[in-house]
Amino acid sequence: MDAIIMAGGLAQRLGAEEKACVMLIDRPLISYLLDSLIDAEHIERVFVQTSPYSPETESCVRGYYGNDVLILRTPGDNYVGDMIKAVKDAGSIGPVMILMPDLPLVESEHIDAIVESYERCSIPAMSVYAPIGLFRELGLRPGTVFNKNGEMLVPVGINVLDSGKIEEEQVDFDHLINIPEVAINVDSIVELAKCKELLLARIS
Repeated sequence: MDAIIMAGGLAQRLGAEEKACVMLIDRPLISYLLDSLIDAEHIERVFVQTSPYSPETESCVRGYYGNDVLILRTPGDNYVGDMIKAVKDAGSIGPVMILMPDLPLVESEHIDAIVESYERCSIPAMSVYAPIGLFRELGLRPGTVFNKNGEMLVPVGINVLDSGKIEEEQVDFDHLINIPEVAINVDSIVELAKCKELLLARIS
């Protein structure tokens, strides 16, 4: 399965123009997720989507990873249009994982477990959610919450889609996780601080 990180947007809430380049401890935010994708057993190729709004991200990825990570340039007009173009330009066949760049705590085993869950569900698309209670336990307030059959769920920014039907609306399976490392995405200074806290605890 290919993986595409969508990194063509802005990060105004973090006080920086490009979220992927925000420093977390001593590394760019996107590098944590890239390392995990590269090490995941079920991920074959890793791409980063950039746009005219994210030139620093492209330079950063090329500087750190060279040809190990491929760049997909899109216009930056809108998320869905950029995603469709990125998947087409990647030449992906079968399922493709689409991720946001702000998931620094996700590890390779989490990626592999999500792929395995997708393979078991036999449905074209899968979206990963976490229960809102997990965020309350962590002292975080998510920006987006969906009511799914009476349960309040938060999208974590990881989806799997059928690349052959990328321009169509796909039947979607909701994959629920209760893992802080997968649930926390960096959308604010508070979440950035929480990730720093957890990363430092991991290496201490």
